[in-house]
Amino acid sequence: MQHSLRLSGCEAKNAQKSIKKLIKTINKQFACGFNFIIKLVVFLCITSPNYFIAQDTVSLKGVEVIAKKIEVSQIGKKTEQIDSTIKQQFKYNSIADVLSLNTPIFIKNYGPGALSTTSFRGGNASQTAILWNGFNVQNAMLGQSDLTLMPAFLFDNIELEYGGSSSLWGSGAVGGSVHLKNSTLFDQGTITSVGAGAGSFGLRNLSTSILFSKRRFISSTKLYNNRSQNNYNFLDTADKENKVKQQKNAAFNFFGLMQEFKFLINTKQILSVNAWVNSNERRLPSFDEKIESKQYQSDAAARFTADWNYNSAVFRSTIRGGFFTDKINYTDSINSIYSKSRSQTIIAENENYFNWHQQHQLNVGINFSSSSAFTNNYESTKILNRISILAGNKFSFLNDRLLTYLSVRADHFSVGTLPITGNISSEYKFTKSIFVKINVAKVYRQPTLNELYWLPGGNVDLKPERGFTYEGVIDVKHQIKNITILLSGAAYSRKINDWILWVPGSNGNPSPINIQQVWSRGTETTWRINYLKNKFRFNLNVVTGYVLSTVTSNEQENNNSVNKQLIYTPRYTVNTTVLFGYDKMAITYFDQYIGYRFTTSDNSQWLDPYKISSARINYNINFKAFNFTVFGACNNLFNKNYTILSGRPMPLRNYEMGITLLTKNKKK
Repeated sequence: MQHSLRLSGCEAKNAQKSIKKLIKTINKQFACGFNFIIKLVVFLCITSPNYFIAQDTVSLKGVEVIAKKIEVSQIGKKTEQIDSTIKQQFKYNSIADVLSLNTPIFIKNYGPGALSTTSFRGGNASQTAILWNGFNVQNAMLGQSDLTLMPAFLFDNIELEYGGSSSLWGSGAVGGSVHLKNSTLFDQGTITSVGAGAGSFGLRNLSTSILFSKRRFISSTKLYNNRSQNNYNFLDTADKENKVKQQKNAAFNFFGLMQEFKFLINTKQILSVNAWVNSNERRLPSFDEKIESKQYQSDAAARFTADWNYNSAVFRSTIRGGFFTDKINYTDSINSIYSKSRSQTIIAENENYFNWHQQHQLNVGINFSSSSAFTNNYESTKILNRISILAGNKFSFLNDRLLTYLSVRADHFSVGTLPITGNISSEYKFTKSIFVKINVAKVYRQPTLNELYWLPGGNVDLKPERGFTYEGVIDVKHQIKNITILLSGAAYSRKINDWILWVPGSNGNPSPINIQQVWSRGTETTWRINYLKNKFRFNLNVVTGYVLSTVTSNEQENNNSVNKQLIYTPRYTVNTTVLFGYDKMAITYFDQYIGYRFTTSDNSQWLDPYKISSARINYNINFKAFNFTVFGACNNLFNKNYTILSGRPMPLRNYEMGITLLTKNKKK
């Protein structure tokens, strides 16, 4: 296999086509998104009381506005931030790859370049909130996000919030939340980077970023293109004569742009404007050799946001809005299926935080969102509106050793009724090393537009999924000279009523109904040892998950799923990471174990457990004006044959490599 970082003539033409398509997508969505953002920015500027006041005599270095909602949402809960070294090693990969190998979250992956969704603590993809700078980016029609289409390269921080947070993040924050954030600072100078990567099966990655960080202004531009022929070999154990086969018609081409602007109005106010646009093409394979696949899917999304932040000693306020549009076109010429769908969401909200009586803090907020969608399977454009009111209070006792957060949220949707949700959580610092956290929350998930209006089968009488979640966490962190030890254990329980399930309806067409109750419970542990001395560092991280997610009741006749594990929900997962670093080099070994996954609701059929390993290496070469980072990886190190989902074989041993050039120009 040959790896090359040069673009052939054909590849250059493909890149040009991708750029033209992205520009076309931007032009289509730009008018609506830009007009919305301009109106919001003008409003924010008018309402900002000190917009035109100059503050040239103050020091502005390192100014960053912290999202207070994220701060209070993490009180009493298990949270985790992906290490910067790990994130650097997954720069050319998706968020799905990062979470799969470094957290207890099970990723339902249909294969390289294909759909990837979450199973967070025994829930489904619609029960995980995916938040970009505080905005939920889930597709309004599907109620979920495809993590394959989210490159890790785009985000400065990747954080996980375990447990339910519907009172803060709204519908879908049932099993947990994934926070994708960008946190650039002012007055950092000019930083540029260019990266190129190559790998097995015709994989090619290109990325570039340009950051202008001045005293009062930040511009961050990130551009990427990921593509592959994706024609990997796999083993078909059912075919005794011809076991080695090749996946065909699975090529993909992803192209995207993220642009961020920040304006420092004065020491108390910051205005931000952001855009995230992507265009994606995928061929969908058929693993039946008798059928030549003619399935294609194109995805396009444009997300525009703006927010104004005011920050003083006793009061903080945020006014922000977003305009999101998603398009999915699916073609299957063999079965004469030509499906086109598009959705748009408008979000406007205000959050306010008041400090009172020393360390206590009151927060109130209001949120309005409107989602509209149309597809071949709707009889007309459908609209779903929501207005939410949130109130919460953070209590601090014993010199911040005891923190408690209490919140309540009321939602009103244009379709259906919703329960009032709430959350109470607390954490106590026993010693410098021992923390105890507890969290109780009432959670819900509103039915999606497809579940309500899909024809044939949609059900406008659906109730929201709702229930309670309980969680307890113990963290022990201890420092012994050059060694840092972290031991963390969590136990949780969650019961969800009116769980929505698609079942055969009239004329054999599937229809969603509130059919069952699901009880998810389990444990998670983290064992981490970090050693750092001079130029040498060693990290050992072991993350385990045990999930028992069973159906406790089902209203369907002749159903035998009661007391059975949900399909594609492994009971046991173990992720082990070992990192050796010396000076400018780091070598990391990943080992992953995924237990049995049942493929039928009565648990009569299953997929065998699998254990795969991979290794990654980074080496930095520093010069006075710039530095290089060289990267290499071997995935499926021991050439194991495995499947994550039935009928979706994964590739055997494969390789990746890449190089990044970074330059910094700090103005004195």
